[in-house]
Amino acid sequence: MQDISKFFSKFNNIAVKEIRKRELICEIFFKVIKQKIDINDISIKNGTLNIKCEQIMKSEIYMKKSQLLEKINKVIGEKIVDIK
Repeated sequence: MQDISKFFSKFNNIAVKEIRKRELICEIFFKVIKQKIDINDISIKNGTLNIKCEQIMKSEIYMKKSQLLEKINKVIGEKIVDIK
C-alpha cells in the first residue's frame, strides 16, 4: 500500500508546482498592469500563456507584453513565447 502512495505523491507534486507557477504569474500581472487575474483563468500550452479576461485588460497586456514575458520567463524558469 505504501508503494501506491509514493506513486500518487509524484502526481501531487506536479499539481502543486503547476498551481504555484500560476500564482507567480498572477503576482507578476498584478505588479505590471495593476490588475488581478484569477488563477483559474490562466493556462499554459506549448509555450503560450492563455488568459481569459476582458478586452480592456487584453489591450493592456498587449501593450506590456514584452515586459510581462521577460519577468515571467525569469521567475518561473519555463520558456513562454507568447501571451494570448
